[in-house]
Amino acid sequence: MKTFFSIAVTLFITLSAFSQNSNNNVFDNAPYVRLGYAIPGGTLKTDEVINAGGQLEVGTLFYINALKLPDQLKLGVDVTYLSLNGLFNKKSASENNETVSFFAVGAKLGPCLSYNPGGEFITDLYFKVFPNYFIVGQKDVKYTAENQFKLGTSFGLNIRWKALMIGCEFTSNNYDFEVSLPDASRSATLVEERAIKLPVTNISLGVNF
Repeated sequence: MKTFFSIAVTLFITLSAFSQNSNNNVFDNAPYVRLGYAIPGGTLKTDEVINAGGQLEVGTLFYINALKLPDQLKLGVDVTYLSLNGLFNKKSASENNETVSFFAVGAKLGPCLSYNPGGEFITDLYFKVFPNYFIVGQKDVKYTAENQFKLGTSFGLNIRWKALMIGCEFTSNNYDFEVSLPDASRSATLVEERAIKLPVTNISLGVNF
């Protein structure tokens, strides 16, 4: 993880040096902080292992003003220096005061296309790679995993007005699990290794400076 934080810092310095704020201030570089509610999907959601979560992200959107586009469009690079993500089962947490939990800590990087329809409204479309370290908190009986490093993807949409930012993001990762399956023929339990896809939808509210 130290490597990726070092890369994020290097990118911040480099992009700050080569990007400039726009003349009309609509497409200024935009540092941001946001909090999100996470909605997991896939097998782990279907089997009721996890069903909710949260997200905290800190980053900056750097615009490439040297690239000539129509006045209402601007291409940039979206750098998320820190992405903290947690998933759990809120029913188990409320009823039993304990829950299976998974965490993903990483950084994100990718292109962003921004559109200004008028005034101070801006819409962002982005795609990012998501290198992350997957941390297992309390383990599930059926699905077990070790801490692991993986490379995922992210794409989404922001709607910004002045300092406010509302976002919808979709992330996808494949993590290695050991799945315990009953074997009725031998009255035993089989353990099968699987790469399980974990898609997550994040609905966020944040501020950009």
